[in-house]
Amino acid sequence: MATIRDITTMCKAGQVQEAYELAKADMEQSPDEVWVHREVAWALNYLMKEDADTNNYQSLIDHLDELKELDLLSIPDDNILFDNVLFKVAGFIKQNLIPTDVDTPAKLSTLYCKLKEYIFEPSKGYSFLLQSVIKCSAWGEMADFIDWWNLGNLTAEDYTPFRMDNGREIMSVAERAFIAQSKALLLLNDPGRIEEFLPKLDELMNAHPEMTYPGYFYGKLLLSLGSNPDEALKVVVPFARKKSTEFWVWQLLSDVFTNEPDKQLACLLRAVHCKTQENFLGKVRIKLAALFIQRNMYDYAKFQIDKVTQCYLSQGWHVPHEIDMWIHQSWINEVSPNGGSPIDYESITNDILCEGTEEAIAIVTFVDQKAKKAHMVYGMEKKMAHKLRFNVGPGAVLKINYILDGDGRIKILNAGRTAFPTDLPYAKVVEGTIKKREGWNYAFMHSGNDKCFVPPTVVAKYNLDDGQEVQCLIVYDYDKNKQTWNWVCLSINDKKA
Repeated sequence: MATIRDITTMCKAGQVQEAYELAKADMEQSPDEVWVHREVAWALNYLMKEDADTNNYQSLIDHLDELKELDLLSIPDDNILFDNVLFKVAGFIKQNLIPTDVDTPAKLSTLYCKLKEYIFEPSKGYSFLLQSVIKCSAWGEMADFIDWWNLGNLTAEDYTPFRMDNGREIMSVAERAFIAQSKALLLLNDPGRIEEFLPKLDELMNAHPEMTYPGYFYGKLLLSLGSNPDEALKVVVPFARKKSTEFWVWQLLSDVFTNEPDKQLACLLRAVHCKTQENFLGKVRIKLAALFIQRNMYDYAKFQIDKVTQCYLSQGWHVPHEIDMWIHQSWINEVSPNGGSPIDYESITNDILCEGTEEAIAIVTFVDQKAKKAHMVYGMEKKMAHKLRFNVGPGAVLKINYILDGDGRIKILNAGRTAFPTDLPYAKVVEGTIKKREGWNYAFMHSGNDKCFVPPTVVAKYNLDDGQEVQCLIVYDYDKNKQTWNWVCLSINDKKA
């Protein structure tokens, strides 16, 4: 009786058929011996390699069926064998199944039917199978296959991008797999499965912020759950606020505003102004160029076309057919490229992010220069401190849009100077008389039966004297020392003799 070593030695020497026949002969003599089952299985493994090398699909299926009949084998005890088999099946798919071939989906379905009876453990062969299958993105059972494969079986190596000899980096197997599942679920348009998958995609995004496209497909899946653009915005905008510095967020939102040209244009302009690698922006710039051409803004279009052309040629990529078509039109040589922005895209896109937010008028009461935070009152007995992107001083009047984060803290999404309203219950302009004793560095402003505190900074800034008639901006502010709310003078609008 032969041994497994005998069988594998013969196979490596090119005597695969002879090894298989020897193992089968041993099987006839000892059908209940697990080692004999292993002899046959290893011979089948090498026969599958020949199937892959010769593109013999039916032979591969027959050999997989025969392997299944070896019921004394198990994946835990024979993991090396099964990992080798997975390599052969994956190799067959990679070498012989062309994604665009009409027969490929049926062949994949049959192979999947043979494999899904097993529960495999994470291994290089198992990852190679996933890598080989996901290239066939049009296969209708992709979502089911990936669910069976279970993305929880991805190894640490699967999350590492592959760097080619020329320095070009290829997306990791993990990122490609999550994208493949996203695309498959978008095609199925199954809300239940999409909602089940989104937390897994969110976890990937948080654990691997260096990955570019999972977030884009997260947004696409969110959009698919909305029944109309307004519903889609309700779902996507909160997510977009968290990722507003990512170009793909604005690429995604541009798809929502296909019926609102200025908003669509603004989203695409903001996308190309995000800090990202140029080789990610090709599709965005092509969409921008198309919109500019529709508006006869050929100089703006040419700038986008030139950027795409330069990028693709520098990467050694084929220029997209849209670009190729445009560069052969007569107008392309009649205009100079214009890299400016014909609309105020920042204001438009900031307004988009503010959809569904709280709006308030805030009065700046103090600026902490060290912490770079402005303290402000934004409602009756409502106060906060927040960093702003522009300089302000006490008394500045702002229109703010804000949300509450998961911990109940306020996050300002947009802020800008505005005119002072006359109907605020927590801030007003009043006239009165300064009351200041000698030696005081502070004062009080009396207006009728009311009085409000004038802090030393205001007294010094306006050189206030006792008895002086003034017009003040006062605000209902919180005194941390007394733990009470009181009226406080912030600024003097006009001195009166």
